[in-house]
Amino acid sequence: MKTTEYSISAIVPVFNEVDLLESSIGQISAFLENHFDDYEILIIESGSTDGSTELCDRLAAVLPRITVFHEGKRAGFGSALRLGYEHAKKDLIWLVVVDLPFPLTAVLVALPLFPEHDCVFSYRSSDDRGLGKRVRSYLYNVLAKAILGLKVKHVNSAFRVFKREVIQGLPLTSNSWTLDAEVLFEITRRRIPYAEIPVELNDRARGKTSISILDPISMLNGLFLIRRKKGKRLGQ
Repeated sequence: MKTTEYSISAIVPVFNEVDLLESSIGQISAFLENHFDDYEILIIESGSTDGSTELCDRLAAVLPRITVFHEGKRAGFGSALRLGYEHAKKDLIWLVVVDLPFPLTAVLVALPLFPEHDCVFSYRSSDDRGLGKRVRSYLYNVLAKAILGLKVKHVNSAFRVFKREVIQGLPLTSNSWTLDAEVLFEITRRRIPYAEIPVELNDRARGKTSISILDPISMLNGLFLIRRKKGKRLGQ
């Protein structure tokens, strides 16, 4: 049964995802077609070198609800998301990464929460990642909460949905993975009502992650930059 109360924009950032791209976009498109009367898929392609650039355009040519934006270079995960948020036109904005780390049906769980909330975030109900990834994620969450004064259960969990006017109204500047933390900082500072739901998240099984070994260091620097640019920790 289709959901007609809200229209939705799915933002899909892409960098060197040729092995997963066609299958993932097909699944996202079929899911939205089955559940929403009004939707769009915005693919933000960021200077891929593996054929993803051309494949994005081919998919847009056969799937009419897809629009592709080419950044022309790899400017960062946050840069891609900000571009997608800026151009989205539907009631809700939903981030979906190509490796599909969560069930697409999670968005159907989030929808009933929107009459009373402006955003819905997630926390892991299960975690099949290796020990190293779990430890890095734990440390990042502890540091992000301490540096920025955040109260959410999980700072960088993959599933999140926003009302369009809310996310487009935030003065976001981060180009890196720390955009998630900046969004949470701004939402908390403005006392924008949000809900958190448990979502089963799975580790990437195919393709290669674009997170490098140096990203944790740059993310830590990014957290301090957010604090310097936007003021003291929340609650201080």
